[in-house]
Amino acid sequence: MSERTVSYILAVYNGRQYVAEALDSIRVQSRMVNEIIVVDDGSTDDTAEIAESFGSPVRCIRQRNAGQSAARNHGVRASRGDMLAFLDYDDLIHPGKVERQLRRFVEAPELMLIDGYAQNFWSPEIPDDQRRLAGWQMLTHSDRPWPEFIGTWLFRREVWDRVGEFDENRRFAEDSDWHDRVRFSGMPRETMPAVLAQRRLHHANLTRSNYESHIDALHQFYKEKLVRRRQQGDAGEFAL
Repeated sequence: MSERTVSYILAVYNGRQYVAEALDSIRVQSRMVNEIIVVDDGSTDDTAEIAESFGSPVRCIRQRNAGQSAARNHGVRASRGDMLAFLDYDDLIHPGKVERQLRRFVEAPELMLIDGYAQNFWSPEIPDDQRRLAGWQMLTHSDRPWPEFIGTWLFRREVWDRVGEFDENRRFAEDSDWHDRVRFSGMPRETMPAVLAQRRLHHANLTRSNYESHIDALHQFYKEKLVRRRQQGDAGEFAL
């Protein structure tokens, strides 16, 4: 288990308020992460300087603003680990996440990707009277744990080499699209029955501040997903 090298990719734009907490949650893993690559996507605040202040194993790369998918792709190209993972700048991971997943890879060496469950939490600075959910948000942003969240993934580099990069033309649902390509490829994968990550809810969430666009993108993604299933001759795994 100890000989595996793990690279974490963290894409961020103007994330000074939360990026240090996200990095700390990776740095305190019970199994050390070999490198943490922060890709600063053209921030206009001091996000890059905060990331650079951490030193090794954090490495900060700056790029012109090109979007989250482009930043993640850039980070993977710059990484050296044979196991890859992502975390958004405002989210957190469980301190035993990496160790548990690497142990499972040893137990089941045929697996190519392991994910788990995530749970939403309100950022502490959000007043109680502003913690309101309505409509579809009751489903997508409640405190009920849900599987396959990008912040729970850990996968072999071979998966990336086979499936390819995130679609940089997608502003939303790019992670769902990538995960579905893994599913469609037939590579063995597993969801651990445990909460491995926490997604922070706050006023600057991309999915909350642009909620209608987020839902439209999800609808489009699920249409594409159904087409893939029909082409494969298997619509049985189509689920929200």
